[in-house]
Amino acid sequence: MKSEELRLQLTIETSTATRDTAGGQILSWATFATVRAAKKHSSSREFYAAQKINSEITDLYTIRYRTGINAKMRGICDGKTYDILGANDPDGKRREIYILCKVVE
Repeated sequence: MKSEELRLQLTIETSTATRDTAGGQILSWATFATVRAAKKHSSSREFYAAQKINSEITDLYTIRYRTGINAKMRGICDGKTYDILGANDPDGKRREIYILCKVVE
């Protein structure tokens, strides 16, 4: 993967749980990594659910190989927040990771 292809900055965050003063649990997000990324593919669809029309946008990002990324994390790129649906090493050579994301609305 050539570095000039990695034009975007993708911040990957992981959820953390802390306790408030009353002992309740508060979920927040902490930065796991900030990486350079390339957007490979974008798709959208509309569907009918709960008596309204909904839309869903998914993007596929490619980054240099990194371990630890999973579907419990989220990503932020160009002002959009994404739920990470999955991350995989496409050829098993530990050179790059494909991250499939869904835009959070």
